[in-house]
Parts: sequence; structure tokens; C-alpha cells
Amino acid sequence: MTTDIPDILKRADRFLIVTHVNPDGDALGSMLGMHLALRDMGKKSWAMLKDSFPERYAFLPGRDSVCTSPESLNGRPDWIVSLDVASEGRISADVDLIRRTATLINIDHHPTNNGFGDINLIQTEATSTAELVFTVLRRAGYAPSPEVGKCLYTGLITDTGCFRFAGVNSDTLRLASDILASGFDSYDVTRHIYEEYPLRRMELERLLLERIRILLEGRLVMSTFYEDDFKRLGASVSESEDLVNRLRENSGVEVGVLLTQISDEVCRASLRSKGRVDVARIAATLGGGGHKNAAGLRSTLPLQALQAEIVRCVADALQ
Repeated sequence: MTTDIPDILKRADRFLIVTHVNPDGDALGSMLGMHLALRDMGKKSWAMLKDSFPERYAFLPGRDSVCTSPESLNGRPDWIVSLDVASEGRISADVDLIRRTATLINIDHHPTNNGFGDINLIQTEATSTAELVFTVLRRAGYAPSPEVGKCLYTGLITDTGCFRFAGVNSDTLRLASDILASGFDSYDVTRHIYEEYPLRRMELERLLLERIRILLEGRLVMSTFYEDDFKRLGASVSESEDLVNRLRENSGVEVGVLLTQISDEVCRASLRSKGRVDVARIAATLGGGGHKNAAGLRSTLPLQALQAEIVRCVADALQ
């Protein structure tokens, strides 16, 4: 049924666009790119996000039009488009009532996605969900505006690590060229994402490096953030996004893991691999998911217990 999606975008009129909890650049770029494109096409479109919008991506066009609850919608959508969401329970929006009368389109590139939509487009070989959104919009006859291009380019570069991560190929760079042809300034994206960190993020990075634990003969590197760190620095958890990548940058390291104590009851783990270890499989055993080289999870296990479980899983995977 995936071939139906461009036709649906052309003929239908009322869409709600959603993405996952703790949204990253691909989630937000895909959501706002689709939302603004549908408006350009003359559709009624709403973007809804229950989480607070990360300051790092405040430069994205359309940010001010994002709704926070169903009560703020001035109408009822006939279609829900879920973007970059690996499982329905991770949608950052209250869509239960809307779901009773709306058809759900699920567009994603996570290998752990179980096809929860009424219509599904899941392509695990795609470098980003933004790539899939661009392709679907193009097949629907839409040529991106500079605003839509900026959103989708944000999704592409964040999920490829500015074209550093595994999976980037000539098709990826051609796609980037096609998106850039919409007419925005690429540096206006990369500057905001990589060169405009608040100073408190340097404090977070200092804590990350101070607390490094080198395990399994140097093949696993772990570090930890605590709830009090963010309170003391006046920082949000979203500001620690991507710091986990620092943990796998050294020779001989196969896996980097950043544990974050969000509250007394919940811990979050971000896992990154260089390819030998499938961290999505490890995350899935602990209730999370993601990609082979980048995955995450939330757990109610105490932090020390979660850490021990992850070490055990990585050790098993390295055997």
C-alpha cells in the first residue's frame, strides 16, 4: 500500500503530522517539512508535539505553528501522518481520540518498526525519514519551497552526522543536492545545529568526559548524566543530544553508551556502535529500539542495574 501515499497527499485535505518523543533533528525536520509542504499544496495541516520544542532547532520554519494538544486543533483531521516513530506508543501527541476516525500513515526508517500504521512506508535502508518525506512529496508532484527544504535538510544532516555515518552513499549526496536546489542557505542550518550551542552544553560535555568508564578492554565506553546535572546547569536533557557520539570516537572502541537519569523512576540510555555490535538488538531486549549503529531506550531499572545489564549485553554481542 505504500504507493498510495503520494496519491493520498494529492487528493485528501486534512492531515495531522506527528513524530516521536524526545524529538531529534530528523523527527522535527520531517514533521515540519511535511506540514509546511501540505500547506503549500492547499491542504489543512496541523503539526502536533507534546514535548517541548528543543531550543537547538528553534530556527526551523513552521516551529510557531506547532500545536501541543488536540484541544488546540481548529478542526478534525482525516489522516494522521506519523514520521520517524518506531512504535505507536512513542508518538509525542495525544492521538487516541483522533485515531478512532482518522487513518494512520506510518513513514519511518527504523528496523524495529512493526508496521503499526493503517498504511506503512518503512524503508530501513533510508538514511533518514526526511529522505522518505522528500521522495513522497516529489512523487506527489510537490517541489519544495526554501522553508521545506531547510526542514528536510536538517533531518538529513542530523541523521547522517553531516554525512559521516554508515549508509551514506552517492544517492544520499544527490538527495542533498536536490534538497539544496530549493534555495536556502545550507550554512544557516549547520551553523544553528553545530556552532550555536549554549555555553552550558560545554559544562555537560565536561561532565561526560570526567565520568567516562572504559570497559571490556576498551571496546565499550560509558558515561552518565544525572537529573541534578541538568537542574544545576539550567539545561534540558535535549541539550545532551549527540554527546553520546563522543564516546565512540577513539580507536578500538566499538560501542559508546550514555546513561541519563531523567527522574527517580526513569533512566534513558543512548547507544552508538561502529558496526560490529547491533545496538538496536540490545535496546530492543530492554524495551527500546533504533538502528544497528544508533539506538535508545527508557527503563525503570535503577541506573546501576541498567548499566550492568547493558554491559552484559554488549559483552555477549562482542563474543
